[in-house]
Amino acid sequence: LRLVDGGSRCTGRVEVKHEGQWGSVCTYDFLWGVHAASVVCRQLGCGTVARATPHTRFGAGAGRIWLQPYSCQGTEAALQDCLHYGWGQHLCDHDMDVGVTCSDAVEIRLVNGTGLCEGRVEVKIQGQWGTVADDSWDMEDAEVVCQQLGCGSAKSAHISTRFGQGSGPIHLARIDCRGDELSLWECTIPGWGPYKGYHFWDVGVRCHGFVRLVGEDGACSGRVEVRQGREWATLCTAHMDINTAHVICKELGCGAALAVTSADQFGSGAGPIWDGGFECAGNESLLSACARKQPHGQGCTHANDTGIICSPYTDFRLVNGSTACAGRVEMQLRGTWRSLCDTGWDQRDAQVLCHQLGCGFVTSMPRAGFYGAGSGALWQDTFHCSGMESHLGACPATALGIPACPAGNTAALNCSGACGADSISHRGASGRGLCSTRGESRHVRLESGPGRCAGRVELYVQGAWRRVCEDHWDLRDAAVVCRQLGCGRALAAPRSAHYGRGSGPVWLGAGGCLGSEATLWDC
Repeated sequence: LRLVDGGSRCTGRVEVKHEGQWGSVCTYDFLWGVHAASVVCRQLGCGTVARATPHTRFGAGAGRIWLQPYSCQGTEAALQDCLHYGWGQHLCDHDMDVGVTCSDAVEIRLVNGTGLCEGRVEVKIQGQWGTVADDSWDMEDAEVVCQQLGCGSAKSAHISTRFGQGSGPIHLARIDCRGDELSLWECTIPGWGPYKGYHFWDVGVRCHGFVRLVGEDGACSGRVEVRQGREWATLCTAHMDINTAHVICKELGCGAALAVTSADQFGSGAGPIWDGGFECAGNESLLSACARKQPHGQGCTHANDTGIICSPYTDFRLVNGSTACAGRVEMQLRGTWRSLCDTGWDQRDAQVLCHQLGCGFVTSMPRAGFYGAGSGALWQDTFHCSGMESHLGACPATALGIPACPAGNTAALNCSGACGADSISHRGASGRGLCSTRGESRHVRLESGPGRCAGRVELYVQGAWRRVCEDHWDLRDAAVVCRQLGCGRALAAPRSAHYGRGSGPVWLGAGGCLGSEATLWDC
C-alpha cells in the first residue's frame, strides 16, 4: 500500500500492489469515508485520518484499478480486508480514484503572536503553509487548536486580522468543533481547500499556555502550575528536576534554570495536583512536548508543591571588541538585546561574566563607553555578585528605583580569553565552561541535587574538589553557602550524606559560621 502524488508518504492517491504491479483504488464518493481512510492511515503508520478524498483529488491514476472497497468498519488491519468485489474487479474508473490525507502529513502552527501559544492559525498541507478562514470561528474551535499544540486551554478566539492577514492559499474553511476533539482534523471541515481568495476571515487564537509560574518574584520564578482542563494544577517536588525546569524557563521566555525549590519558597497552591510528572531531555521547546512520568508511590499534597527560579536574562555577550572576550556588555531579556549601564558595574560582576562566557578572568575594566554607546535605551539593572557565581543571572539584581543612566554610559570589559594552560575548566549552571586558576581555593559548588541551589557541598581547595565533613555543619553554615552562590536563604542543612557520599578527598576545615558572612572563606 502507498500514497502517491501528495507530496509526502502520508497523503496522496491510494495505490495497492498486487501480483507485482501497482494499481489504484476507486469507489463511489458516498462509500469512501473516514472508516476506509483510517484503515489506510493506520496500515501506513501515518497517524489518524485527517481527510478522505474521493474524485481524483490527487489526480487520476493509470494502468490497473485493483480494488473497489464497498464496506469498511475502520478496524481492519489492511485495506484489502474491507469488503470489495475482488482483485481487479470494479464498477468505477480512474475518475473515481480515491485519496487520503493522514494526520502525520498535516502540521499546524501559530504565527505573528508574542510566543508559541498565540497567533494566526496556519496549517501545512502538501508541503505548503496556508491559513484557516472561518466567519463563525469560536471558542470550541480555538480550544482544539490550543490543546493540539500543547498550549493549555483557549483564552480567546479571533477572526479577521487580529494577528495580521496571511498569504498564499486558504487551506481550510468553515470548521465546526465540539471542543473535545484531539486535533483539528477530527472536527467537521466541509471546506478543504486550497482556495484562492481574500484573507479577511483568517482566524487566530490566544491560549493560556500549558505552564506558568506563580509567586511574588515575577514571571521568571514562582510555584510551577500546569493547565489541567480549565484549571491550574500544581506539581509535586518529587516530580521536578533541573532538565524539566530548563524547559519551563525556556517556554516562558526566561533564561537558564537556576534552582528547583520547595513550597517554602513560593507558598502552597490550591486546587488540583498534577498526577505524575514530566521526563524532559532539556532541549524541548514546550513542557507539553516532554514525556509523561508516572506518579510516585507516595501521595503528594500541597505541602510538596514545587517551584523553580529562572534567570530573567536569556543571554549575555561582549560586542565591539577585537575578540568575543572583550567589548561592551550586552544582555538579552525576553528577546531584546541592550547594552548595560556602567553605574553599579564592578569587578565582582565582571569576574562572573568572564567565567560565564568561558573567557577566563578579568584583565581590565575600561571606562564607560569605551566600546561604544550602543543603540536604544540601556539596561539599568544593577548586579550584586559575590564573584563566585557561575552565571551573571544568578546574582542578586536591583531593577527598580535606579536613577536614569546617562546616554553612552555603557559598561565595558576585557577578559583574559579562553582557559589557558594554567587553568582548569569546569561547567557552570549555564552549561558554559568556567576557568579556575590552578591552586585557587575560593570555589564552592553543590553537587547531585535537583538544581544548582541544592546538593552535596564541595570546595575547590589545593587544586582539587573536596567533600565537606558534616561535623559541626549546621544551618548557619548553609546560609553562607546559599548567599555565596546567590541562591537566597537556606532552607535546610541535610546531613548523613543526604545527596550521596561523593568521591575524592574530604575537607575537615569548613563550617563554624555565624551565618552573616559573605563567603564560606570568611567563617
